Amino acid sequence: MYKIAICDDDKKYIDKLKRLIIETHAADTNLLQFYEFQSGEQLLFYPNLDFDVIFMDMQMGKMDGYETAMELRKQDDNFLLVFCSGVVMPLPKFFKAKAFRYLDKNDSDEEMRKELTAILVEVAERNVSPFIMCKHNLGNEQIRVYAENILYIAIRHLDSQIFPYGKIKETYQNAILRSPLSLNSVANIFDESCGFVRIHNSYIVNMAYIRDISPTAVRLIDNTELSIARSKLKNFQQVFAKFMASKYEG
Repeated sequence: MYKIAICDDDKKYIDKLKRLIIETHAADTNLLQFYEFQSGEQLLFYPNLDFDVIFMDMQMGKMDGYETAMELRKQDDNFLLVFCSGVVMPLPKFFKAKAFRYLDKNDSDEEMRKELTAILVEVAERNVSPFIMCKHNLGNEQIRVYAENILYIAIRHLDSQIFPYGKIKETYQNAILRSPLSLNSVANIFDESCGFVRIHNSYIVNMAYIRDISPTAVRLIDNTELSIARSKLKNFQQVFAKFMASKYEG
């Protein structure tokens, strides 16, 4: 599924962009899910900001595209951002919003389709990376969490608790991130190919963030110490050795 948000105060342009995206044939039409917003405030108010790509008009009412994008970046750094304008050229500050493309509304349909094809190809490549959807105790929205944003994941009753790292930890300070998936289900998503290993029945660990190990425990880069179950020790040692060797190949 491609979750595509279009934020523009011109409904005709929203409709045009949707049509051109479909006409690219870069993705199965059945996989395209569009969300329309006619102001930055409306987009920010939406409870679930988990979009693959956001097309953002540079000029809108009270809150312009740059202001809206910077607020969105505080909540989620994983979406692809595309600025759209027929008048305004991007100022140096706009690059802080980390836009992937700038679309000129005055371009021909053919030129637009070429740009949109490149954007959808990028979205498809990013979707290859596994992730899980999480909720947190500070709000109602769901967020997309990728492997690089996870230190470890632990069992919490029937679901799983994610212990974050990096941008998500900074964005959701003091929040408790939960996934409705069981730890077994999470372990099927974040497996050895993603750099994770199960060292105990109660948790799986991101090997990229292991600082040091002992026969009974691992210490993560934030100094969290997690015990290794005796039944898991041999497999952990083999998997971790393979993981470390892969880092130095070539």
